[in-house]
Amino acid sequence: MRWLDRWLGIPLCFLLSLGVWWRNRFASASAGGMQPRRVLCIQLAEMGSLVLAGPAVHWLRTRGVTPFVVSFARNRDCVALAGLAPDEHVFLWRTDNAQVFAADFLRFLRWAWQLRFDAAIDFEPCSRFSALLCLLAGARLRSGFAHDGAYRGRLYNLPVRYREDCHISENFLALAATLLPDESSQGIPGHEAAWREQLVAPGEVDAVPIARVLAQAFPAVAWSCRLILFNPNAGDLLPQRRWPAGRYVRLAQAVLQRHPEACVGFIGAVADDVAVSAMVAAVASPRCASLAGAVSVSSLPQLFARSCLLVSNDSGPAHIASLSQTPTLVLFGPETPRLYLPLGRARALYAALPCSPCIRPANQRRSSCQDNLCMQAIQVEDVLTEIDAMLDGDCPNDRRVASADIHPSMMDPA
Repeated sequence: MRWLDRWLGIPLCFLLSLGVWWRNRFASASAGGMQPRRVLCIQLAEMGSLVLAGPAVHWLRTRGVTPFVVSFARNRDCVALAGLAPDEHVFLWRTDNAQVFAADFLRFLRWAWQLRFDAAIDFEPCSRFSALLCLLAGARLRSGFAHDGAYRGRLYNLPVRYREDCHISENFLALAATLLPDESSQGIPGHEAAWREQLVAPGEVDAVPIARVLAQAFPAVAWSCRLILFNPNAGDLLPQRRWPAGRYVRLAQAVLQRHPEACVGFIGAVADDVAVSAMVAAVASPRCASLAGAVSVSSLPQLFARSCLLVSNDSGPAHIASLSQTPTLVLFGPETPRLYLPLGRARALYAALPCSPCIRPANQRRSSCQDNLCMQAIQVEDVLTEIDAMLDGDCPNDRRVASADIHPSMMDPA
């Protein structure tokens, strides 16, 4: 998608704009008289943004709109967790290789033209590719962000100014409001209020598998334990968002020393197992274990519901934790918490160096930074102070891994 944006995005947006600018102008003038029923919501790349788009999609649904979602296939579980749309209203775009990507482009066009969308919302702040999808889907009304950083021509007939002084969920709600001007004139809810409507209630059905994972991870724990989770990963596309691994090690050692009733679990995907296991080995404590690859994305809310705190780089799991109201401490650097702080019970640590944020829609979220001083400026002592405050004042006593949860019978994987 980045390759398409860089080499084909600008000329395609320009050429298509020449052919549709009058139609866009006409549709914009008549938008108030049309009540859309089927709305395509485009949010392709990141799990966190899918969660943050939830309040806007939910607001549309409560106004009688049926949302349909297109996202990359690797975000399947996150789309379901965020409650954006039922499976039959979701198009999952595969990105295995160029041939599969192209085949799914044709499959998307057929899917969109069959459904005959009334409107489309492009939730991507800077992608030209998603703007082209918005137009090619055939929707009469098209809402997306307009700003100086990403030329997208006149592909939207309901453009919304992108505001860097507002949370991204508020920006997303502004996009949704353009489709229902009569409703928005009466006022739309704040993004926090809309977010509360999509909270996940972890089911008891999933409690036993999570308890088994914890029993295998912490076999030596025979007392009631306060589970603290660390997420040291940030995805391969934006490695600048990672806090140094050695500091996570030192932080875990300090937390375990200061809180003898605590356990520390490092989470991550299967691909993160080697790196996470190395951190756990460096901590060298029976109260510290790797959970990388042991818990699927769909089961993360159940894991978060049994923990009392998550410490995370700015990435998808921090936003998924908001759905289970887990207290979360997020470390920011190349992006700003003003825009991307998870909803709910989240705090941010942000050094706010003069060069931050360097990853912004204005530069297509590309940064040449090879030395993330903004993340290195966050000291272990700073994080430890916040952890102490959150454990003392924002951690419910019932969020513990009780000894009953880790009965020896659960040690058998079968």
